Amino acid sequence: VVGLQLGSTAIGIQTSEGVCLAVEKRITSPLMEPSSIEKIVEIDSHIGCAMSGLIADAKTLIDKARVETQNHWFTYNETMTVESVTQAVSNLALQFGEEDADPGAMSRPFGVALLFGGVDEKGPQL
Repeated sequence: VVGLQLGSTAIGIQTSEGVCLAVEKRITSPLMEPSSIEKIVEIDSHIGCAMSGLIADAKTLIDKARVETQNHWFTYNETMTVESVTQAVSNLALQFGEEDADPGAMSRPFGVALLFGGVDEKGPQL
């Protein structure tokens, strides 16, 4: 939760024509190179993601989203909906600290908030 409070602002706007994601780049040290900070990433050709919080935690969840979209494409030969990607990532994010959890479960909650946006067969989704 502390990671979320220290994170930068991320917003998404959904219109009838598409989705726009924007993130504040907060430079906390003069040693940081602004161009090296990526807070908006591509999940698939039709889905993007804005992040706020701990970058390492975000990378774990983003990797999961990318794997899910590729598995869906290879299995069903169709793109995954934005809602399905969000649900898959949420399922991983909520599996932590359980004694009977599978080996892939995390030991602590993720300190990141993700905002998925894209265009699928339902139109623009946020």
